[in-house]
Amino acid sequence: MFSKILVGIDGSEYSRNAVNYALDLAVKYGSELFLLAIVPSKVHHGDSSGVFGMVAPSYFNEYKKEAEKWFEEIISHINKENTIDSSTRVKSEVITTPFSTPASILNYAEERDVDLIVIGTRGNSGLKKMLLGSVAADVVTYSYCPVLVVK
Repeated sequence: MFSKILVGIDGSEYSRNAVNYALDLAVKYGSELFLLAIVPSKVHHGDSSGVFGMVAPSYFNEYKKEAEKWFEEIISHINKENTIDSSTRVKSEVITTPFSTPASILNYAEERDVDLIVIGTRGNSGLKKMLLGSVAADVVTYSYCPVLVVK
């Protein structure tokens, strides 16, 4: 049913829960699992500089190191629990983009023809909506494929 599953990772408890659900589904369906971390831009559309979406190399490298720790923990857990069989492949990637986080997740998913996006209800932004975080809400709203939102 799901040959390719994408899960967004930001280091939050909610994203770790999303990984667990995505992993269970990947094992069940023999799916390829994509772990994606997006480096949020430090410069936003409303800045007066006229430049948006830029990330300093030092900031990107720092965030990438942190994301790689998350990936290592996930892969270590997978190997320790022997939950992945040979038919399931796990790929991890850290990207930066001038687009918003939801748009970046959706672009990444579409480029790889993902069948399911798994995302946590809230992330590390500190901003909370009543039911869903803004990233999860936008991914659900604009996704071309099913989205599983995990609390």
